[in-house]
Amino acid sequence: MIKTGIVGGGAAGLWAACFLKKEGASFTLLEKGPECGRKLLLTGHGRCNITNRKPVSDLMQGYHEASKFMKPALSSFTPEDVMDFVHSELGISLKEEENNRIFPVSDKASDIRDALVKYAGEENIRTGFEVVDIEYDRTAADGRFTVVEAGGAKLHFDVLIMATGGNTFPQTGSDGKSYDILEDTLGHKVTPLYPALTGIPVAPHDKEFTSSLSGVSVYAGAGLYLNNRKRNRTEGNVLFTHDGLSGPAITELARDIPENVKDQDGWIELDFTPGRDDTEVDKELLEQMRVKPDTRLVTIGADYVPQSVSHAIGRRAGVTDIKAAQITRGQRKEFVKNLKHLHLTIDRQPKFETAYVTRGGVALDEINRKTCASKLMPGVYIIGEALDVDGISGGYNLQAAISEAYIAVRDIMC
Repeated sequence: MIKTGIVGGGAAGLWAACFLKKEGASFTLLEKGPECGRKLLLTGHGRCNITNRKPVSDLMQGYHEASKFMKPALSSFTPEDVMDFVHSELGISLKEEENNRIFPVSDKASDIRDALVKYAGEENIRTGFEVVDIEYDRTAADGRFTVVEAGGAKLHFDVLIMATGGNTFPQTGSDGKSYDILEDTLGHKVTPLYPALTGIPVAPHDKEFTSSLSGVSVYAGAGLYLNNRKRNRTEGNVLFTHDGLSGPAITELARDIPENVKDQDGWIELDFTPGRDDTEVDKELLEQMRVKPDTRLVTIGADYVPQSVSHAIGRRAGVTDIKAAQITRGQRKEFVKNLKHLHLTIDRQPKFETAYVTRGGVALDEINRKTCASKLMPGVYIIGEALDVDGISGGYNLQAAISEAYIAVRDIMC
């Protein structure tokens, strides 16, 4: 019987273990931390947004440059398949929320993690096993991979599934050290790494604005600019924080912020009336000012944004206490400018410590997209965040890890 080693006990590794267990395969999961699935406990803000029940054709569009790479995996093990496995095999009831997001009814990520560990079998899991080297013997009839532990212990496997995670939330064990093994030992190219799905800090001179609105959420368009050119744009909820900006529309932009963002004059532009041009908004605002001459402009502005945001924009435009009848054309234009093109300078690249996903990883042209098998090292499969695949928020990244685990195990069992 083929003996499979799974390196990494995060979501991808645990799901691979469960698929192998269902097939009656021989395997050992190696996790360097004291327990498996520590990062899984953080997903969905502790509720575990396990998948997104969108059609595969729609789902794959959420993986940026990796959309075509993900198609075979997503088609092989769909969101419906995930839901069926969780319900029938793990015994956990699920529910659907806004935007097709799927959660356990209990709202506890720990229920998913504990069920995966129990299903895989604790007898098949070794925690506290930090892999520092992998030796490969092409001539060995079996056990051609020797996995070396930090303390010197060695285990032998016929096949390896590398589910070693990314470079985010290092306190959970996902500290990026495994990229050295993937690159130096297994010979794979690792693309540049960026923190993704995280808030964006703004420069000190703009932090006063965001800090004054900390906790306020508003729907807006959000554009990322580098070297005076638009790099990306999103639309959705924006959350103001003491450090800067967060919320779905902002976290999607984080993956494009380079380490030298200050040298590239990076900023975020917020549009609080997306879909409407400046002239239309200005004309409408002017009419409201004519009808309500004794009303402060910031009060009229609350027709477009929450009152607190309108007041913050008013302070920025210098019109906080001025009534409509006293507003000059220049002051009105400045208010509209901040309503449509609020400019917030980026202070630095977000930290990996607060990012939910890593952009970058093992180059996809070195991986068979139908099996997740390495094209460079026979018998090695690479899945999960170790790959250069990152999805948008809403269950996409867990679905990717699960589907990749499935096609890898399916190929191993063929």
